[in-house]
Amino acid sequence: MSNYSLLLSKMAELKTLTAEYTTLTTKHNPALSTRTAYSNDMDRYTLTPDINSISSTVTPLVTKPGEDYGGYWKYVGKVVPGSPDDINANSQKCWNMAANDPHLFKKVAYTGKNGINLGQSEWDNRCYGLIYDAPNDAEYTTKSTGYSYMIGNKNAAGTEAGNNVYTRLGMNSTSDTTNIGNASKIYDIQLRVNSLVQDIASLSDTGINTELNSLIGSAADASTLIDKINTYMNTSASDISGNYYTIDKRKEMNNIYSEINEQTTLRARKYKFIFYIVIGICIIFGYLSYTSKLSILDQIDTIKQYVGWGWWTNWWVIAIVVVLFIISSFGWDMKGTLLMIIRYLTDTQFWTGQLWWIGITFILLIIIFFYATFKTFFMEIGTGLNGIQSSLDRGNAE
Repeated sequence: MSNYSLLLSKMAELKTLTAEYTTLTTKHNPALSTRTAYSNDMDRYTLTPDINSISSTVTPLVTKPGEDYGGYWKYVGKVVPGSPDDINANSQKCWNMAANDPHLFKKVAYTGKNGINLGQSEWDNRCYGLIYDAPNDAEYTTKSTGYSYMIGNKNAAGTEAGNNVYTRLGMNSTSDTTNIGNASKIYDIQLRVNSLVQDIASLSDTGINTELNSLIGSAADASTLIDKINTYMNTSASDISGNYYTIDKRKEMNNIYSEINEQTTLRARKYKFIFYIVIGICIIFGYLSYTSKLSILDQIDTIKQYVGWGWWTNWWVIAIVVVLFIISSFGWDMKGTLLMIIRYLTDTQFWTGQLWWIGITFILLIIIFFYATFKTFFMEIGTGLNGIQSSLDRGNAE
């Protein structure tokens, strides 16, 4: 139930942010320009043409277009020219794009229409905004044909004309720190909302709450998304609570299936190398059979004579079976296990410390195994040599 408590707390936080967001966006709405763009003195801004305000070069070269420029110029977007396609109309579009941006800007820059940036056409029709608290050295007055920058309208005396100082309305002057600070929160709130929406979608298991998925997918912008999520919280929180037991059960079943699959995969990988060994042995014996001068039937008879009825009691069969069982217990971690054995064997504490009896027992078992194995081996060799000697003796006697 801890996930459910966390979900409710995040939903409550989102509800609180909704109220603050609504208040701020209502009081500090975008300073959109609606007058036909025919002069530099517009209804919401004053335009200064042929000036590059974002860098000391004619064409900005530090970053790629489409990214923030420096530490204070935020990329707003690419202007889509209309009719007329001139600096005034395009600058107005740039200003309105910046006004709709959640950042609060005190200056907006347009980087020229198509063909202005020779050899760097990707810089054409770009729009940037200077954040409200940027220092003076972040602005430039570089002469650059086709560029422009815009600031909020000022009267003939050079003082601020009411609400049009920034890209959003509601500030009385540049010294109105309270409203400037409140308007600057809109961007931070939007970031937090995006984070909360993702958290809520994750915690509420959108596989069951498909309505939440549809709300997120249908929201065109942040304000719409907040309204939809707020409505959803007020009408569907009880559904989340009712389905939470089912959610937990499905998670539990998924964990069980995942563990079964993981164990099956590990076992398959562990014994896969035995299959490779068998394939290798088949290839070797197949090649030997192919290159042998004996026919297939003669080869089979030879194998029968060599193996005999009691083949399973031969020392080499037992040794191979024991080795295969030991190797199969190592699995894919055989290298690590062998290194661990070597570390134990080379550790004096293993032989002389508190576990000395384990080391001694281990040595005795190895001695017994090799003694029993090689005793049979050498007995078979001795028997074979005696048989050869007997044959030679009979030949000499004849």
